[in-house]
Amino acid sequence: MRNGRSLMKGMVGSQWTAALLVAVLAWPALSIGSAAASPVDGTWIIEDLGLDLFDCQNLVCGRIVWIKDPNRRPSQCGRMIIWGLGAAGPSEWTGGSILDPDDGTTYRLSAQLQPDGALRARIYKVVKLLGRTKILTRIDLGSLTGRC
Repeated sequence: MRNGRSLMKGMVGSQWTAALLVAVLAWPALSIGSAAASPVDGTWIIEDLGLDLFDCQNLVCGRIVWIKDPNRRPSQCGRMIIWGLGAAGPSEWTGGSILDPDDGTTYRLSAQLQPDGALRARIYKVVKLLGRTKILTRIDLGSLTGRC
């Protein structure tokens, strides 16, 4: 009977080890699916700026990739001005910040992807209701001259 228990214990231990090994090997494959691109990833125009929106640690960030005014390019090109924008639904993001690259003021930011493909950004200091709304339009960066 003692040999039977040892054999059973060894089989259970082997099965446990095999299951753990499979789980460890499968983990990276499972996490790839969760790193899907955000629907707002890409290049957007807001007034005279082109912004590249991208995933940064499961949040949305944005950096300047085009500026209409060539005099502002040396100091502002490549500058990260959007960070911390977290998904609040399939087409809504909240809790972000946006930096005004001209005066250095930081504002709060929320955004909503509209059915027509435009991105509606709400920019505010403290109270969302007292803020302003800006519309971003998706664009092909290759179509812009004077890129950063």
